[in-house]
Amino acid sequence: MNSFNLENSPKIKSGFKMPDGYFENFSEQMLAKIAQEEKPVISIFQRRKNWFVAVAAVLILGISIPFLNKTDTGNTSVDEETMENYLAYQSTISQYDLINLLDNEDIEALESDLKVDDAVVESALSDNTNLENYLTE
Repeated sequence: MNSFNLENSPKIKSGFKMPDGYFENFSEQMLAKIAQEEKPVISIFQRRKNWFVAVAAVLILGISIPFLNKTDTGNTSVDEETMENYLAYQSTISQYDLINLLDNEDIEALESDLKVDDAVVESALSDNTNLENYLTE
């Protein structure tokens, strides 16, 4: 193999040639091209503006739904019929458990509310032929 020495060997020509007077008007030509091709700058936030608006709308809607659905009826008391139906069908409390939970004041209040006459009780007992059920309970 032949040894190669850069200082003794002839120089290699590059093959690129520059036009005559290229750098004389270079800056003027470049500034003219830049002025012609100037495009407006579009911000990232402006480009994705629709997405930001959509996300903000969903967040506002999601946060406001619980507050909008909150309805206050104003009546927090339960009527007697609803309570009776609940106790009759849903509760596992028997009538004996209820009797054991009543105190003397509750019994007196029930007696004053019911005000059953003796004549009504006697007529109900005389009309009913199955008195043994009442006596065993």
